[in-house]
Parts: sequence; C-alpha cells; structure tokens
Amino acid sequence: MKQQSLQLLYKTLGVLFLTLVIGTFAFASPGGSPASKTGSPGDNSNCVSCHGGSAVAVSGWITSNIPSGGYVPGTIYTITATATGTGRKGFEVSPQNVTGTQLGVLAAGTGSKLVGGTKYVTQTAAGSSSGTSIWNFTWTAPATGTGNVTFYGAFCVGKANTKLSTLEVTESAGVPLTATASATPGLICAGETSQLNVVPAGGSGNYTYSWTSIPAGFTSAAQNPMVTPGINTQYIAHVSDGSLAADAPANVTVNQVPEAFAGSDTTCANAVTQVPLHGTATSYSSVSWLTSGTGTFSNAGALTGYYFPSAADKTGMNVTLTLSAAAVSPCATAATDARTIHFDFPAGVPADQRKGINMVISPNPSHGQFTIQISGLDNKNATITVSDITGRMMVQRILAGSENGREQFDLSGQPKGIYLIKIQADNDSMVRKMIID
Repeated sequence: MKQQSLQLLYKTLGVLFLTLVIGTFAFASPGGSPASKTGSPGDNSNCVSCHGGSAVAVSGWITSNIPSGGYVPGTIYTITATATGTGRKGFEVSPQNVTGTQLGVLAAGTGSKLVGGTKYVTQTAAGSSSGTSIWNFTWTAPATGTGNVTFYGAFCVGKANTKLSTLEVTESAGVPLTATASATPGLICAGETSQLNVVPAGGSGNYTYSWTSIPAGFTSAAQNPMVTPGINTQYIAHVSDGSLAADAPANVTVNQVPEAFAGSDTTCANAVTQVPLHGTATSYSSVSWLTSGTGTFSNAGALTGYYFPSAADKTGMNVTLTLSAAAVSPCATAATDARTIHFDFPAGVPADQRKGINMVISPNPSHGQFTIQISGLDNKNATITVSDITGRMMVQRILAGSENGREQFDLSGQPKGIYLIKIQADNDSMVRKMIID
C-alpha cells in the first residue's frame, strides 16, 4: 500500500514537471529576446538558436513612415514591426550595415524595450497567439553621409516558427528643409500692424505655408501675412515641400495705449488748504499733474499726493486738475483726464437774518426741473446765471427789479452733476450749488 502511494506521488510530480517545462519552453523568451538575434550578417544568429526549427524569409513585416525619397539625418521616424499567424509572437529589430554596425538610434514604444543599448528593440511580453501583433517604436536617423540603412528583424510565431524580414531605406539626396520667420516690426503699439514673413531653404523648393499663433486664433496660408495682435503673440510658420517640413517662430510684442483717471469731481469747503490726489494710470512711462489755477502740488510727478489751492483758485470758485500719462514706446499719444475741484463759499448768516439778496432752490437735488425763489432785490435789476462745474454758462436771465421773484428752470436735458446758480445785482451777489441726479 505504501509503495502504491509513492508511485502515485512520483507520477503526479512528473506531470507537474512536464507541465512546467511545456509552459516554459512553448515560447522561449516571452519577455523579450536577448540582443544580437535579428538574423543580420553582423549578428549571424536568430530565433532558431533558442526556439529550434528553421527560419523562413518574409517581406513586409517591417515598415516605416520614412518618405520614399529617403530619410533626413537627425529626423525621428516611426518603425512598425508586424507579426501574423497562429502562436504566441515576439520579435527583435535592429538598424545595421552589413558589418553589424548600429546606424541611427532606436527608442522603445508601447509593449517594447531596448536591449544591447539602443541597437536592438524587442517585445516586453509575447503577442497574442492568434491574429496579428503590432509594435511601434521610433528611430532617429543617423548623420549625413551614412547612406543606406537596413532594418533586420527576426520574428517568432509559436516556438519553432521563425520569420526573417528586412527593410532597407536610403538617405535623402536633397538638402534638409529649414525655415526662418520674422515679424517687422517686432514691437508695436496696440492697434498697429506687423508684417510676418518666412524664408524657407533646402527641400524640393516647392513650398506650402501654414501659420498658427499662441494664443490661438490666427491662421494663414500666405508666406507673408499682415497681423494686428492685441496682446503679445507668437506666430509659428509651418513650411512643407510635400515630404519634408520645418517650423519657425516669430514674436510680436504689443505695448498697450495708456489710460489715466484723475478722480471724481469734488466740492470742497472754501477754507480747505489741501486736496488729496488719488490718480490711477496703466501702461504708462511717467505721469504728471497740471492745474488750471495757480496752486501747487506736493509731487506733480506722482499719482498720489496733495494739491494746495491758491487764494485765486478759491476766488474763482473752481479749478481743473489734469492728470497726464505718457505712453510707452512705440505708443506715442499720452492719456489725459481732468478733475474739477469746486470751492463752496461759507453759507454766512441764516437766510432769514441775511440782508441783501437771498435765494432758495427747490427741489435740490432735482432731475433738472427746479424753481428759484429770490428775495432781497430791493427793486434792483439782477442777472441770474446757471453754470456747470467747469464754469461753462448754461442759462442766463435778466430779472427786472422787484422785492421778490420766482423763476422756473428746466435743465432735464443736461448731464447729472453739480451746477452753480449765481445772482448778481450791483455789488451784491450770491452763489449756490444745485445738483441734478
């Protein structure tokens, strides 16, 4: 009984060992072939040395995107290895001359790896046991003068079925295609134009052009298009002669036109000694403040600071401060903005105690339609003037002398803002603000 159990154990172990051996050697190198197995004259070895059987030559199992006119030195091309038939598949390909010297440089792709440095490429896992297996990888063409290059390949389909295939490519006899792009001028002001141009050299001489841009949005098929970019832009010229291509960039830098804001119009008390400045500007090389009056600035070359009004400014009731922002070359036109400062005279004694001219504006603020109630004319003729904050006269009326008067006005068509109402009678006058909102 014990002897029968031992015999059964030996048979089981034998079956397991045979299964392991069959699984291991059904495809000798599923994770890739060792180097020097392409069947080239220099390698003098192929898959048969490991897999047994015999090798059969086939065509078309190695293909590429190299043009029919030949490879251009230094250019990267895609090489494709294709194996078909029944059985798990593997391959090894190498670009060589007849003595086995490596020509060009291989780079592995998906499902492949390099062995022997960059001379050989092989699979990382066996291909499907049915149908077709395809591997893509890249090759950088060798230096000028190398001449013809042969891609040697050995393929295994199943354990003992080796296929040998080759692909021979020639070096392009033409001069490599190059391109130089330019933009004239390369520095512009927003709204101006620049002339693009690309000059090709080499290739067949029969060129086509295609321009794109970063940021995207510009395209052209002309060799020398005109452009009007709004911001800094890189233009890329793509030149092709049908088989060769070259790209060249041209940059256009755009300086924006300046902008300036002096601040909002302001009404200040007549007693004020300084007016704060809070100007803003963009895309400028320098700024400066000017006054229509005789006051001074704490720093006329800075956006912020103070304006010190003069007595004459206050007597004139208003002064205009102008902020100027000089452009950055090649932009030439400065930006300006004005701010009006109105000086409000003291109200004085209450209206019911004041002797002389008085007036009451109602409603105030208004939408432009208002009434002025006048008193204290004392039978004197008077002039009533309505002006905007800059001093521009809007309405003027002559009033016949009377003790009291009532005048209606309609400025509803005028812009919103502060307006000045002045009554003058002989040497007596009064100024009041009226607001249209």
